[in-house]
Amino acid sequence: MIPIATRTDTEKSAAAHKAAATRKENEAKRKRSARKAAETRARAQASRLKVVGDQAQRVADTAIGGTVIAGETVADSIKPLTNPQEARRRFDRVRRKARTEIRKLERRGGTFRRRTQREVTQRVRRNRREAERRVSDVQSTAEDAVGRVAGQARSIA
Repeated sequence: MIPIATRTDTEKSAAAHKAAATRKENEAKRKRSARKAAETRARAQASRLKVVGDQAQRVADTAIGGTVIAGETVADSIKPLTNPQEARRRFDRVRRKARTEIRKLERRGGTFRRRTQREVTQRVRRNRREAERRVSDVQSTAEDAVGRVAGQARSIA
């Protein structure tokens, strides 16, 4: 018979106390972890709400700012028009500026049109040369084949 190791009551009690302490420690760790996770979720939710609030505030500020600028622009535009000479001078200035802008647009449009015409013409020429080269190659190949067939026909006859 093999002797079985037995533990004393003191050893059993110490092991039970140690196990209880470990369980208590693990439970405390789980609680801390759960509390920290809940705090993190709450901070993330608050952060999302703050971002949405900030975006809404920016939209409102943009609308208000646009309204203020438009009002100031209208007021600034009307003020000089109360004097007929100033109104005429501003009108002439705007007309000159409009003519200048139209000339710029015409120049850019003409430049674009000429460049596009040049590119299309070059592409057409390139494609035509390529097609003519291929036709010539095919014609040359066909003539060679006719010559071979004629030669074979003469040798048979």
